[in-house]
Amino acid sequence: MEITKQTKIGVLCGGISSEREISLRSGSNCFNAFNRLGYKNTLLVDIKSVEDLFKLKDKIEIAFLVTHGKYGEDGSLQGILEWLKIPYTGSSVTGSAISMDKWLTKQIATSNAILNPKAYLLKKSNETSLDLKTIWNELSHKHKAIFLKPRGDGSSVNTYKIKSLSELEDKLHNINLDEADYLIEEYISGRELTVSILEIENRFKALPILELKPKNEFYDYAAKYTKGMTEFILPAKLDLQTIQKIEDISIKIFSSVGCSSFGRVDYILDKDNNAYLLEINSLPGMTDTSDLPAQAAHAGIKYDELVEIILKTAKLHK
Repeated sequence: MEITKQTKIGVLCGGISSEREISLRSGSNCFNAFNRLGYKNTLLVDIKSVEDLFKLKDKIEIAFLVTHGKYGEDGSLQGILEWLKIPYTGSSVTGSAISMDKWLTKQIATSNAILNPKAYLLKKSNETSLDLKTIWNELSHKHKAIFLKPRGDGSSVNTYKIKSLSELEDKLHNINLDEADYLIEEYISGRELTVSILEIENRFKALPILELKPKNEFYDYAAKYTKGMTEFILPAKLDLQTIQKIEDISIKIFSSVGCSSFGRVDYILDKDNNAYLLEINSLPGMTDTSDLPAQAAHAGIKYDELVEIILKTAKLHK
């Protein structure tokens, strides 16, 4: 559809996931950008229930999504918008669901010969059959540590770096596998890198690679959303060959899982310059401390321009 300054836009944020507060911050920033850009028919919508979505049917023509985490980024909300025939930004139902699922993403990465840390899937049905000692020995033999992370949460919510078998066993006693599956994943020592991707005129563009040096032990929730908790090196100090390789891998995995519009791909780069895929974010944050706006700015794309570029990707997916 043709988008004009009179188009009725709904900036959808909030949601009911563990990333709600970050989503509200992202939404407020984007809503303010639309006002500065002169889109006068823009609504800021805090989504708290399915009913809130159905109320939008005759109020908006486009949904600008900055919903993060479960129900907002996993295809659920996107499916309802498809049913309501409201075009939206971000990835399709399928792309959203797969990228939110770290285990499925790993399977697709492996099938595309993209490096990713070894992992085991822990769920209620195999909780008692997994041999934790064997898993610990296999995954921790290089660096004496592993990660325990939810299969479907973002922003490093409920993600733990584990340094002993006893610590892993203790942590597993405190998680609820009725609510979520978990990955027990190999820890890769190296540099934390992230690549943001923008869809511009139906082509994917990789923005300058960002290196993150968190003050915490890893790039956890606090490091991501607290000013001063992470050092940003932009652009990352990498040779041209490594840059090109990581950009190519990012676009390949982004398109392979069915993502579009905009997103972010995270890596660990080891001492031998091997880039290990960690995860894909199909609706990355748009806060003052978020990676995507910083990378766009370095590429000469100001925040308001970034918002408008994303807006132009809004569509219904077949």
